[in-house]
Amino acid sequence: MFSLWFFGVTLAFGVGLCEAKSSSPPALLYHYEYSRIQETDQAWKCWQEGYRPSKVTSSKVHETGNGTTADIERLLRFDQSTAVLFLFTSSSDNGNLRTDFTIQSNRLVRLSLDNVGLERLQLTFAGRENDCRLADLSVPRNRLTEVPAGIERLTSLRKLDFSYNHLKQFDLDRLANAVGLKQLLLGHNRLESFVTPARINLDSLHTLDLSNNRLRTLDSTHWSMPKLETFHVDHNRHLATIGGWSKGRFPLVKGFDPAGTNNWNQTWLKSVQ
Repeated sequence: MFSLWFFGVTLAFGVGLCEAKSSSPPALLYHYEYSRIQETDQAWKCWQEGYRPSKVTSSKVHETGNGTTADIERLLRFDQSTAVLFLFTSSSDNGNLRTDFTIQSNRLVRLSLDNVGLERLQLTFAGRENDCRLADLSVPRNRLTEVPAGIERLTSLRKLDFSYNHLKQFDLDRLANAVGLKQLLLGHNRLESFVTPARINLDSLHTLDLSNNRLRTLDSTHWSMPKLETFHVDHNRHLATIGGWSKGRFPLVKGFDPAGTNNWNQTWLKSVQ
């Protein structure tokens, strides 16, 4: 009798377990698209303006599909030893996706991780050597709260895009070595501080986007940006003035915040527009 009762309990437990397993929600799938270029010829060292991978020594991989978190993480662990370009984007709602990525120095020329659930970005360096290859670092629409350590060693940067993240502060002097920087995109963050403690020469910079942040003060006194043409600072609703700003110092900027989304001091605004 006991054995029959035990069998019945075991059977009921087994059925319940099967039902629990069968009712578990399916794994979330995320739509993705990526391109990667592998360059087998690694004799060259530093990136130069106009660089294009040779068709003879390079191959391109392009893939689009739907994958689980594990699939996305596996894509992000590609071999960087011969890769020069990696562009990833997703059209999914990636609220539940959590990833991180480590950039190996002097490998990639262009890296774009767009809407990949990125929470942490790291850079690795061998000794004191700077990275003279990475020209485009774009990580928009993620959940990054800080700029990675070592970004000051990316000497070949032409474009840096951290828009639509969760940054609270940005120290411009960390880009002092990126003298060829052309675009700095920091819009749609949570910036309360954009600091420049000492003079910085970004003589190639033509686009600076600080829009849709939480800036209350901004000081351009130490900026040297003679080619600055596009300057977005709208939707910082507590910003009243920009220290050190004048038409003479930024002659190519035709005006900013035309919709008046900031709390401008009107006397100051008329003097600089």
